[in-house]
Amino acid sequence: MYLIPLAWTTKNLVTLSIFIVYNSITSHQALANMEATKQNCSISINSSLLSTDNVLLKFSLKNPHNKKIKLLMWHTPFEGFLSDLFIITNSDSHEKLKYQGPMVKRLQPQPDDYLSILANEVSSTTLNLSLSYHFPPGNYQLKLKNHTYDYEGEHSSHFPFICETSSVKFSIK
Repeated sequence: MYLIPLAWTTKNLVTLSIFIVYNSITSHQALANMEATKQNCSISINSSLLSTDNVLLKFSLKNPHNKKIKLLMWHTPFEGFLSDLFIITNSDSHEKLKYQGPMVKRLQPQPDDYLSILANEVSSTTLNLSLSYHFPPGNYQLKLKNHTYDYEGEHSSHFPFICETSSVKFSIK
């Protein structure tokens, strides 16, 4: 039977306890920082120009940090239509519109797959939803399908960016 000296065990238990407490605090701080990234996105539909073939959506995202971030554009409106980004429901029939655009499979992200956003900067893009969804006249409700995006911080660490937005209602005549 192998015995560990009591002094060695106590010293290591104290070190282990400090390590656990430190990691708990830093994990809690990371969660608090992640909470701070909520509500920094918006979506809107330009209702003045709506037609069945012209449904323009504006998506904006604000970098809430005091340093530049690199947002992975995959599965975000900044990438355009290379995946199913939205849940669009006809409010009259309660049917969901089917995404009719391309779906892309990927390998590892490349540098050009990231969008650099300066500290406290707002980046925006506009998409014509009619290019990937068929809109018969009616009333609609739209919301983002994916609320968590990925961004690269310092030292190439990856963090979630929680993008919560309200749903948008619009009508097409």
